[in-house]
Amino acid sequence: MNMGVNVREKIKGSGIWWVFINHDHVRMSKKIGPDKKLAEEVAEKLRAKIILGDMGFLKEEKKSPTLKEYVDGWQDSEGYHIGWKKEIENSLKNSTRKGYENVLETYILPALGKYPLPSISSRLIKQKIVQKLLRRKKKKLRSNTVRNIKNCLSAILREACTDEYISVNPAVGVLVPKPENEKPSRDPMPFTWDEVEIIEDVFKEHFPRHYPMVLCGLRTGLRMGELIALQWQDLDFHNKWLYVQRNVTRGKITTPKSKSSYRYVRMTNQLCQVLKEHRKHARKEAMKNGWGSPPEWVFYNEEGSFLNYGNFVSRVWNKALEKSELLRRTPHDMRHTYATLRLSKGDSLAEVSKEMGHKSTKLTFDTYFKWLPKESTSNI
Repeated sequence: MNMGVNVREKIKGSGIWWVFINHDHVRMSKKIGPDKKLAEEVAEKLRAKIILGDMGFLKEEKKSPTLKEYVDGWQDSEGYHIGWKKEIENSLKNSTRKGYENVLETYILPALGKYPLPSISSRLIKQKIVQKLLRRKKKKLRSNTVRNIKNCLSAILREACTDEYISVNPAVGVLVPKPENEKPSRDPMPFTWDEVEIIEDVFKEHFPRHYPMVLCGLRTGLRMGELIALQWQDLDFHNKWLYVQRNVTRGKITTPKSKSSYRYVRMTNQLCQVLKEHRKHARKEAMKNGWGSPPEWVFYNEEGSFLNYGNFVSRVWNKALEKSELLRRTPHDMRHTYATLRLSKGDSLAEVSKEMGHKSTKLTFDTYFKWLPKESTSNI
């Protein structure tokens, strides 16, 4: 006999206790309230009833929500359920939440939204998500993108398991094959030493306000969100270090991308000197504009707040590239430049990987293999 009566919070940390019943493919739950002891007593009585064969309370089988209902919220005999999307919104970074919402509305819900949770199988996920997205003629998606879509679906179904609407997560074990002819979405396009000098001169002459940030990007390899999020308290001019401890994504201040992204990065003598001068200018500008105190952000806009990435690209970066007459790049290529120039002159792969904030040296090696000196690659 398959029997289970458990007591737990439906939303961890809420302090509201529920009794969950899973017996012979019938799943039910009952909200008890803030009294955990009462919930345990109710659960004990229900276990006794099941053992004695008193199944009256199980006559009405709990109706499973569809995937769309489970994600967006639904109403049943127990009341209104706020849905997965609302439950997890405070536990995710803003960028992750926005990414999930886009994936849900564009791919997952159109394909699987109408299906009740128990009817979603591994085979259905393969047919509706993996195979369809990889094989369609128009806008065929890359395998990494399909994998991210599947992972989002898996996160939803994992929570559905916890809520006991399904017994296993059908997305676990679904493989996303990588086509043999699939090419990288975009190869790194780092600047050469000569090109670095050209682009720095263009910014110094035509966009002097942004020259310190571009120099910092080229000399430290920080991601653009990490550059924008730098505050003066993160800089140690005495020891010539800067500390990466926050990020700006989609206009929101967040934590760095991963645990390894929290890191100290060395500053060159030139960068230290330029940033010191930049700080003096910031103090003068604050007095002139009546800001009261200098901006806390190292690289700030006309109002003293952190920069808007989109505005920087369209109003400054693209115009600077046109003036330089160099091949078009993105600001992220400053990060690639830092890595490739260091590795090409023989700096330690492990050291560069650490200062880049990569999770492993393998990621650094796989990304920048062709820029490593031949004698370095032959020993790996």
